[in-house]
Amino acid sequence: MIIAKPCVTMKGIVIGAYSWDRKIKVDLTGTAQCLKEKGYVIKKLIPGMMLILEMEGYEVSVYPSGKIIIKLLEDSKKGEEMARTIYDCAGILEVIS
Repeated sequence: MIIAKPCVTMKGIVIGAYSWDRKIKVDLTGTAQCLKEKGYVIKKLIPGMMLILEMEGYEVSVYPSGKIIIKLLEDSKKGEEMARTIYDCAGILEVIS
């Protein structure tokens, strides 16, 4: 399950990935490599902590828990679409869909 909602502390969208079947764990290094191959700009990667990339003109932070924050985006539906691309690269899209 993917839940996208407005962030309460800043302008942006917070997206969470949830599964009843298994614990969500994102390999940030592998995800970053996949996203880079798809043409996205990786701004910073701290393995095991955080991945920051530029995606469709927005700064996106990805965490090992599957949490994604898209700064300045206000459209939850657009945020969910962007998250699906990230979750696909992380190899967890089929688990949360």
